[in-house]
Amino acid sequence: MTTLIVGASGLMARPVIERLLEAGAGFRALSSNARSAERLRAAGCPDVVTGDLRDGDDMARVTQDVRTVLYVPPVFMADEADIARRFIATAAASGVEKFVFLSVLHPQMTGMHHHHQKLLIEEAVIESGMRFAILQPAMLMQNLRREWRQVVDHGILARPYRTDLSMAVVDADDVGEAAFIALTTGRLDGGVFELCGDALTTRDMAAILADELGRPVEARESAIEDWEKGARAGGFDDTGIEIGRKMLRHYQRHGLPGGTPLVLSAILGRAPNDYRTFVRHYAAEQAR
Repeated sequence: MTTLIVGASGLMARPVIERLLEAGAGFRALSSNARSAERLRAAGCPDVVTGDLRDGDDMARVTQDVRTVLYVPPVFMADEADIARRFIATAAASGVEKFVFLSVLHPQMTGMHHHHQKLLIEEAVIESGMRFAILQPAMLMQNLRREWRQVVDHGILARPYRTDLSMAVVDADDVGEAAFIALTTGRLDGGVFELCGDALTTRDMAAILADELGRPVEARESAIEDWEKGARAGGFDDTGIEIGRKMLRHYQRHGLPGGTPLVLSAILGRAPNDYRTFVRHYAAEQAR
């Protein structure tokens, strides 16, 4: 019996995998294609399988002899909830005992398609009959990686929404630690947990970047069309682009408000990383 990581190639799964490898824990990583499967093998994953989440036979195969699942859903899919519901049913039928779901902060926000889809998935997880833990991470601090060159080369932090609205953020490494705890202990069984570090505006983030880099950094609102160009270059289809545009229109009106480090502090037994700590570590990594 082993642990299955679904969405193993993604940013949120990576720190979980690192902790599982450090602990010498057996696990299976599911990849959707051969290229990402090779990257996972190169990273040391002991059992890497490929499969299509929409293929019931594939999913029955990969969930055999699995005791615990970490499910990180694919991003910006129109049928995200339907895919997950079928997988959850397959996992339960295969004898999976515990299901850990990486959801999203504020899944009740119906104005964002991918948030509301995760609320429907949470319902299916709770009703599955399996033991469960649901983790709801805020926006990842690591999104900075997309903007890093512009910050360093031009002193601009540009995002396609207003710079004065609060955005709840969290370090992916802290999310990974919480997910590792959920997978390997019973401490979080039966719970739904918001995972937040800081709540900052883009202006706040730019000021922290300026302090840590020792140079001016300007917060700037970019055009949604600029985001769309980058998203298409990254492989998003028309459906994914529209879901993303809907998210950005919501951010433009509301930001991503709320978010307290209280819950994540209780899970980790320490304060989660704040944005300044993240930037300091990230800048040092990039310098190396």
